[in-house]
Amino acid sequence: MCGGWFSPDARAVDSIVLEVRELTVAGIPVQAASVKLDVLDEQRTRLTIGADSATLADPVGTLRSLLLVCDAPVIAEPRYACDAGKLTGRGGPTGNVNMHLTAEYDIDKGTTRFSGSGLRVAGTAAKFDGLLDARGWSVRGSTGTTSVAALRKFAARWFELPADITGDGKAAVEGSARDAGQGTHIDATLKLEAVGLTNEASTIVTDNMAATARIRARLNDADTALTLDVAGRQGQVLVGPVLLDFGQNALDLTGQAVMKGDLLTIGSLQLLQKNLIDLTGSGSMNLAGETPLFSGDFKINKLEFPAAYTSYMQITLASTLLGDADMAGTLRGEVSVRDNAPVSLHVLPESLVLHDKKDRLYISKMNGDVYWTPAGVDAPYSKLSWAEGGAFGLSGGAAEIEFVARGTNFAVMKPTRLPILDGALAIDTLSMGNLGASNMEVQFKGAVEPISMTRLATVFGWPAFQGTLSANIPGVTLKDELLTFQGNVESEVFGGRVVGSNIRLQDPLGNFPQFFADVRARDLDLSLVTQTFEVGSITGRLEVDVLNLELFDWSPVSFDARLATPKGDKSRHKISARAVTSLSNVGGGGGGVVQALQGGVLRFFDEYSYDKLGITCKLRNDVCEMSGVEPAGIGYYIVKGAGIPRIDIVGNAGRVRWSQLLASIATADFGGASTQ
Repeated sequence: MCGGWFSPDARAVDSIVLEVRELTVAGIPVQAASVKLDVLDEQRTRLTIGADSATLADPVGTLRSLLLVCDAPVIAEPRYACDAGKLTGRGGPTGNVNMHLTAEYDIDKGTTRFSGSGLRVAGTAAKFDGLLDARGWSVRGSTGTTSVAALRKFAARWFELPADITGDGKAAVEGSARDAGQGTHIDATLKLEAVGLTNEASTIVTDNMAATARIRARLNDADTALTLDVAGRQGQVLVGPVLLDFGQNALDLTGQAVMKGDLLTIGSLQLLQKNLIDLTGSGSMNLAGETPLFSGDFKINKLEFPAAYTSYMQITLASTLLGDADMAGTLRGEVSVRDNAPVSLHVLPESLVLHDKKDRLYISKMNGDVYWTPAGVDAPYSKLSWAEGGAFGLSGGAAEIEFVARGTNFAVMKPTRLPILDGALAIDTLSMGNLGASNMEVQFKGAVEPISMTRLATVFGWPAFQGTLSANIPGVTLKDELLTFQGNVESEVFGGRVVGSNIRLQDPLGNFPQFFADVRARDLDLSLVTQTFEVGSITGRLEVDVLNLELFDWSPVSFDARLATPKGDKSRHKISARAVTSLSNVGGGGGGVVQALQGGVLRFFDEYSYDKLGITCKLRNDVCEMSGVEPAGIGYYIVKGAGIPRIDIVGNAGRVRWSQLLASIATADFGGASTQ
């Protein structure tokens, strides 16, 4: 439709209007389009282009009420252009269109070029430029820097983070898209700076993170091809038990995949982190069900410590012996997963060093070849060796162990010797089942080769004494959280023999284990005992029974204890004045004894003869029922004298609180500093 007006002097056209109900421009359907050219004066014209709607490819979609006003149109065939225009409309990702636009249409080439700026996107201004021609279209654009919160709100229609994740940071987006008749190609990059996010459970946290993520996609009717590149250069990221420090271990993640229907096929994946990991792999993910199912194979080309410990292990191991440890060395291997379940693992540690900072565990220069398979699947034999190791101060030299690991089960495959100080733990058989579960089971058979008690005493801070610890252990079992020893644990100390029997440990891996045992010592040389514990000098022999012993969290709660001179002992029985003083407090009797030693004829003697000595304690409910070697009037003899000079130590406390008895022993200076 054309309209015009005539002046009194000449006939002229002041506007030209063209209306088209439907048309397609470079493959873009346009509804109810109109073009109007206004001649404002001899020098100026205005071009107005409008349309009810135009349908573009995703993510733009349908735009409505489009209006382009160009105040400086160029009409010079073959070039038609708008060098300064304003485009408005509704719809699209931004909801509204309001921006500056330039465009040029070349009739001879059949091309339309355009560029825009000032489009408000996620709280910032975006700019773009593009091309339309007979083959298709292309566009590229970028935003200014905006906030993560604003970008998150803008992108919610395509991708939404869980609602409990909060925080902010800086973000910018740039990218391009094109379609030349062979599918749509998209290339988008997200740049993040100073990002701090967290969820309510604090299992997902980012702190001052700076990262870049680039995704390239090819979309057509058959499938979608994807390429992902992620780089992290600053800040920290916590995901569950994994803590990544991009400042220390810069991250580069690349992957290629194809999406067809519900199947995502990952052709290649590579994860690189400086001084931490080099991992490659491939796999697939089936998205058809409620739970995606992943299958894949990965190769650990290199895993480096200590970064691997702090990044992947420390949080998981926080409540174990390895919760605070130093580690060094490397590891490589392979892992395979089928339908979310691991089906094989093969790792090769190389010169691994592990040292618990509280000196409870250490291993040096560990090497090996370790295999794992699910239960019921044959696994090759595994092997581990190390140059030295130790636990709880019990150091040992080089050792090697050969075993099989299947599911939650573990078994040593041949006899093994683990050095401990100057002895060893000799393993004949060792198997464990249901590892990590409350119903874990253990079977063990072996022996403790003689270990010097002098060295053990040094390790545990005991007073130094001679002897050895050894044991023949026909069996140890763990079932229903009860660890049971078959056979006895024996040691030769103080010239005699100590035997532990009926040994059991309830809830050995729990916070409050219970220990049960019977301990018997025979033919101990009292002169060696008293020299060790520095209570003065006592000669003779001693036998000890600690029966029905029960410890809760390693503190005594019940036992029947007896220390006494053996019947028929013919050895020399002498006790020094200092030993009399040390023993006088035990049993509550000694004030009179000390006074007797300080006065009268007894003060001239350094030692005294005795017939027998002994004391018993039956501990129940934190109370010890006390008695001695025999009754003594209203009390009981702790030491019954004999010959000249003679002295008796008589106890009169029948029931004593355990804490009070311990205080009496401490006052007696057992294990105290050496004095004359």
